[in-house]
Amino acid sequence: MKTLLLIFLVILQLSAYQKGDLISEEMAAHLGLQKDKLYVIDFFASWCGSCKKEIPLICALDNTKIDHIKVEIIGIDVDQKVDEGIAFQKRLKEEHNLNFRIINDPQNLIISDFAPLGMPTLYYLKDRKVLKVLTGAVDNIDKQILNDLKSME
Repeated sequence: MKTLLLIFLVILQLSAYQKGDLISEEMAAHLGLQKDKLYVIDFFASWCGSCKKEIPLICALDNTKIDHIKVEIIGIDVDQKVDEGIAFQKRLKEEHNLNFRIINDPQNLIISDFAPLGMPTLYYLKDRKVLKVLTGAVDNIDKQILNDLKSME
């Protein structure tokens, strides 16, 4: 059983986008990505406890510390029950804890293409190229993103 689990995890790792990979032109168009702009793609779900902690921190960044001409944050809500995802987003907006563009992915089109290994996962993209991937809860995600952006711009 352990061997099967290990094989499954290796296969998942091989299918997930890694640093240096290019996402398809079709996916870039689906996400509305522009050339020469840096994107922070945040995969999240309403059931993810770490996501609930990180989204307000990411939101605060988007308000005050990011040059929107050069950088855009996009959230990918992977809730299969769209109504639950939208209710979660609505609560966050009412609390002023969500102010970036969200794409709902109930059919798992985006998540199956990116194949993140967990929630939350951040992808940094520029010109369709994956610059960095952060998977799992990150303490002080806002500071981490700022540091990463400084090194990428």
